[in-house]
Amino acid sequence: MKKAIIVNGSPRKDGYSSRLLDAMAEGAKEQGAEVVVFDLNDTGFRGCQSCFYCRANEGCSTRDYLHPFYEEIKDADAVFFASPIYFYQITGQSKLWLDRMYPMIDNTFKPRYPGKKVVSVFVQGADDKGKNQNVIDDMHKLFIGFGWQVEDSFLICGTSDPNYELPDGLLQQARRAGEKIFEG
Repeated sequence: MKKAIIVNGSPRKDGYSSRLLDAMAEGAKEQGAEVVVFDLNDTGFRGCQSCFYCRANEGCSTRDYLHPFYEEIKDADAVFFASPIYFYQITGQSKLWLDRMYPMIDNTFKPRYPGKKVVSVFVQGADDKGKNQNVIDDMHKLFIGFGWQVEDSFLICGTSDPNYELPDGLLQQARRAGEKIFEG
C-alpha cells in the first residue's frame, strides 16, 4: 500500500503549517495512500541519547512517541515535512526530530531507506522570501543525504501580519502536491 508520513514541527495545531499538511494528506488519500502523522509538538519524545544503537541496528533504542516512526519510514513512499522558521531556524521540535534521524543513515553514512519523496513546508513571519533560504536549503540537503528526493517545497511569508491569510489557491496547490506524489 502507498504511504505518506507527515512530520509536523509546528507548535500550532491549526496553524498554517498544519493546514498545508492536512491538504497534502487529503491529496495523498485521494490517491489511495495511507497517511501516518507525527506531530512533533506532542509530549513524550526525547532527543538523541548518543547511544549509537542505530549504528549497528535499524531504528532507535529510545522507546517514546517517535519510536514507531522508524518502522513506518521503511515502507513509506513520501514524507511531508513542515516547520515554521523561528529566530532564523526551524522550530526546536523539528531540530529534536532531526537529531533523532541518525538512523536514516547506516554506519557507513549511506542512506538506509532511500527513495522517499519529500514535500516541505516552511512558514515565516518575514516578508522577504530570501531571508531564510539557507534554512530551507540545509533541510533539503539533509533529506538528500537520507537518499530522499525533494519533489516540492512551499514557503509561506509574511505571517507576522495580524491580517495575514493564506493566498487563494495555496491549499489547493498543497493538495495537488500530495496527489502528485502518488499518481501513476
